[in-house]
Amino acid sequence: MKVAIYTRVSTDKQLTDGFSLQAQYDRLVEYVKLQGWELIRIYTDPGVSAKDLNRTGVKEMIDDLNACKFEAVLVHKLDRLTRNISDLYDLVELVNKKNVKLISISENIDTSSPMGRMFVYLLGIFAQMFRENLSEEVKKGMVKRAELGLRSTFAPFGYQRSEDGSLIIVPEQAEIIKEVFGLLIQKKWGYLTIAKHLNKKNIPGIRGGSFHSSSIEVILKNHTYTGKNHWKLKEAPESERIIVEAGHDPIIDVETFKKANTIIERRSRKEMSRSSYDYPFSSIVRCGKCGGPYHGLMGPRSGRNYYFYRCSNKLRGKCDQGDLSELKFERLFFEHFVLQNQGISFKEVAAAKDSPKMDRHRIERELEKSDQRRKNWQYAFGDGKLPYKDYVNLIDEEMLRVEDLKMQLENIIEEPDVKITLQEVIETISHLKENWAYLERATRKDFINTIFKGIEITKTDDKWSITNVVWA
Repeated sequence: MKVAIYTRVSTDKQLTDGFSLQAQYDRLVEYVKLQGWELIRIYTDPGVSAKDLNRTGVKEMIDDLNACKFEAVLVHKLDRLTRNISDLYDLVELVNKKNVKLISISENIDTSSPMGRMFVYLLGIFAQMFRENLSEEVKKGMVKRAELGLRSTFAPFGYQRSEDGSLIIVPEQAEIIKEVFGLLIQKKWGYLTIAKHLNKKNIPGIRGGSFHSSSIEVILKNHTYTGKNHWKLKEAPESERIIVEAGHDPIIDVETFKKANTIIERRSRKEMSRSSYDYPFSSIVRCGKCGGPYHGLMGPRSGRNYYFYRCSNKLRGKCDQGDLSELKFERLFFEHFVLQNQGISFKEVAAAKDSPKMDRHRIERELEKSDQRRKNWQYAFGDGKLPYKDYVNLIDEEMLRVEDLKMQLENIIEEPDVKITLQEVIETISHLKENWAYLERATRKDFINTIFKGIEITKTDDKWSITNVVWA
């Protein structure tokens, strides 16, 4: 009988134990000789997990199986092939369809018989349970390490590992990190533009390669550069990221990091323009008819550049609200904030903003403390220092309190948070009006993006008006 053998180890450590590739190979070849079979091919996957069949050795084996190049496949143990019951079922169905035997010499299994197939499925179920349980235990261990402030990953660009495992700043790389943050905050460049800029300067990227938009994004979102350790599950939302103080020196201060990520978040929500600095109001101006952002455009008129704004949905043929010249919008803008708001009660505005903000801050602090208390109780219970009954009572009482706090939080009606009062904004705009024509277009755009998330405009009976304002 013509046979093939398959061997696999999942880690380099297994190269030296009883499941090493050599040990599997020796036992399988000896078994083939004792049976008097003809060995056709050896397939192997060194250092690869058995979570699925997406492995070079397995795929080659399946191709040859479909080509009917052998009559049996031998493995040392079933879990060398896969620990996924669905994949195992498909593989057994395939070998039976091709009249090929699947033989495990350690478990004495031969799938050519009904009893052998049933036993294979049972073992596969247990193998999958083991893999899933191991995965959960690994996740728990990584969460614990993150909460203790220990790093579970390699040193990011800008740092290198010392002999004791701590992070040490690499000065020349640290300067690049600072430049990346500066290009986003000061010039509002996107990931790709920053990457092209660095590559044009022949700056070596991560592991000596080129910079890409994805590598720039990783840098700008990495809390490690602020002197902290952080971790979350890959599929978990950003709100579940664990961030703790670490012992390494920061490259970027926390305020700079927050500024950069605020820009990233606002761009993702389309509250800030991604276009060039030729258009100060681009994306900030919103259509009062369809809600779409107005984008800046330019065309020649009377030998000069003519700047105007057009609804993005009009560009797609889905909106018919008209274009608005930049000059007309600037007049509308200053009239709205300087003339129409002169009689506003600024004291009432300030009072309406401060109280809800303070309540929200207080409740969020209480929720953070509650979360820490529950973690402490879990550790105490896990260490055997807190009896089960006491643990349950404490958790039940605390969760009632948490629900009450969350309800209070949901009931808070809070105006959009502004860094300066409305009075200061209007006074600033009033002074700005006198100097607007002398400012660089980039300076104008910085001001608009800093103060506003959106300015809604509506045209009624051939007259334009600002119908809503969202502060940044």
